[in-house]
This record gives sequence, structure tokens and C-alpha cells, in this order.
Amino acid sequence: MSMTVVGAKIALEGVIAKTEKSIERESSYLKELADDKATLSYIEQLQADGEPLPAGNPYGSYSEWKDQIEKEIKTGQNSLDRIEIEKAELMAFNYFVENAPEA
Repeated sequence: MSMTVVGAKIALEGVIAKTEKSIERESSYLKELADDKATLSYIEQLQADGEPLPAGNPYGSYSEWKDQIEKEIKTGQNSLDRIEIEKAELMAFNYFVENAPEA
């Protein structure tokens, strides 16, 4: 089945809207990443100072706690990396929609 330029433009309208919504979450990811990095620094400082785990902490050790925060940092960074790709895709999609001849 062959797709026309008009059909491609129509199909991309939904993709563009979805991509724009995804990109809008960038500031939330940046804040979350900053919080996670601050938490990791806090954990490392507590551990360096020889402090016991805080009361009510759900982790069994500093290593376990750090591992979880490092996973969250990696996930956040992966999300930000994905958003950078989405920005490039959005530019390409918009360029196509604006410039592709329909005839």
C-alpha cells in the first residue's frame, strides 16, 4: 500500500501532538533528576559521616539506597536523552508537513 503526501501529513498530525506533549515533560524530568542527584549527595554524605540509616528508611543499607537512586538518575537521564531525539523528530515532522508538495 502506497501512502500519499497528504496521507502522511494527516498521519503525522497525531504524532506531532503526542511528541509535543512528551517534550513538555522535560522540565519535570530535569527537576526530578536534580532532586535525585541531591539525594545521592545526601546519602553519600551520611555514609561518609558514619551516620546510621535514617529512621523509617525502607532500604536495608546505604548501598541498596544508593543503587536505587542511581537507577532513578539513569532513568531520568534516559528520558531526557529521548526528549532530545523527540525534539529533532518534531523539527523534521514539522518541516515535512510545512514543505512537502502535495501534488
